[in-house]
Amino acid sequence: MRLHVLYRTHAGSNDKPRPPFYDRLTAWESLQASLAAVPDAAVTLVVDGDLPADLVAAIGSGHRQVTVSGGRASSSFRSALAVAAGLVDEEPADTLFLLAEDDYLYRPEAISDLLAAAVAVPEADYFALHTAIDEGWYATHPSQPEREVPSLPGGPVTAGTSRWDRIPTTTSTFAVRSAALAADRWLLDLASRAGAPFDVSSWHALQGFRPFAWRHLLSDLHPEPSLRGAAKVVGKPVMRGLLDVAAAVARPSRVLVAPAEDLAMHLEPGQVAASGWDWAGLAERVAAGRDAERPAAG
Repeated sequence: MRLHVLYRTHAGSNDKPRPPFYDRLTAWESLQASLAAVPDAAVTLVVDGDLPADLVAAIGSGHRQVTVSGGRASSSFRSALAVAAGLVDEEPADTLFLLAEDDYLYRPEAISDLLAAAVAVPEADYFALHTAIDEGWYATHPSQPEREVPSLPGGPVTAGTSRWDRIPTTTSTFAVRSAALAADRWLLDLASRAGAPFDVSSWHALQGFRPFAWRHLLSDLHPEPSLRGAAKVVGKPVMRGLLDVAAAVARPSRVLVAPAEDLAMHLEPGQVAASGWDWAGLAERVAAGRDAERPAAG
């Protein structure tokens, strides 16, 4: 089975809080180390604007780069979807596409376990390496109620070093089978237009749930004090309703699975703390390996 990574990055940064060990070079190198364990993988960089300065030398010219002009997370995500969809016909039919953001740290076994799961769980269409934990999120977002999904038939499946089972939602970093990507791109695109954050509504729509509760279409709009913010207040409920209708008509029933213990980590302090795994130690080891490879001064 072939793996093709669509690695989404940009030169700017946002104001999210980050753990002390966060940096994009370490994140990139952790992915490269994990990819080294599998025989057939390709990486295409989807660069929104310019490549981050700290990644220019590390990435070099060995990977295909596609420059896009997104400017926002949702636009950048749609650009990555379009690039991936354009690769579907170029790649073998059993290709697994990993759409990856640049703020994740990967365990060495992450990619080999992912490919093992793709073989061991043929009924799964989508695969996550990280299960987002934010117990307070649903309390402040009544428009997107919490959902539960049944376990896999027969229960969790062991693949690689991990136990895999269904989950109701993840982030915008995920793997998808080629056929599912080709069939679902339009719905993923539409879901990203219903307003940020769009992860939960996307995964609910794909797994057969109503993305937005009708009685809360006007809830948690989070307007910004600007003309753009005012436009969002008007546009969000319309796009939410449209996504609800589209999901009801399409009636998708995709299966999303993830490991019981995270194989990759979204580098936000709350997620790192909730995991309980030593992600700081992994970051230190990746950085130490980089330092060991540098030629001695003088």
